[in-house]
Amino acid sequence: MSELSFDRTIRYEALRSQVRPGDVFAFSGTGLPSETVKIATQSEFVHVAIVHSVDLNQRQRGSILIAESHIDTSLPSVGTGKKSLGAQLQWLRDRMEQSTTPIWWAPLTTPLTTHQITKMQAWLQEIEQNQTPYDFVQAIGAGMEAMTVLNVHNPADFSALFCSELVTRALQLAQVIDPSVNASEQTPAQVMKFPCLRSPLQVLR
Repeated sequence: MSELSFDRTIRYEALRSQVRPGDVFAFSGTGLPSETVKIATQSEFVHVAIVHSVDLNQRQRGSILIAESHIDTSLPSVGTGKKSLGAQLQWLRDRMEQSTTPIWWAPLTTPLTTHQITKMQAWLQEIEQNQTPYDFVQAIGAGMEAMTVLNVHNPADFSALFCSELVTRALQLAQVIDPSVNASEQTPAQVMKFPCLRSPLQVLR
């Protein structure tokens, strides 16, 4: 399994003023599904989310709003107010409070322009409002391809989304990932290696 530099850390309160839309957060996990992803991708990263927006004046539930496609339905999505299996908007602080495993922050190498942010946010809000479901089939396909055991290829399809597919597509719409990249074949580990992202920092609570 790939090694991560755990001496590169940052506290949540310190990163709040540095996070920008388009930055990516990665999560580890426990249990059989998470351990399977770790083995398949040789990485600790089992889930990724992208920063939708940052509002430092928002104090009730935190200031960093993330977009993700998740199988966790314990929290209502911020925009719809509904608990949805798939595309969601969540406050990062809420996700952090739920997690007992490591979380990493990978900032963009270059901040997005207003135009890039607007285009990305429009799509993220659309899939959340439409309650785009979680794509179990293509998530499994991406993992199988990462193991290089079977010649599995996912066709690009955004009618349902898994986490790294959502993040990749959002970065494509923000024009920082080449549109030729097949978002439906990207794993969390591959997302964290995108050249548009800096090396991740582990977030300390």
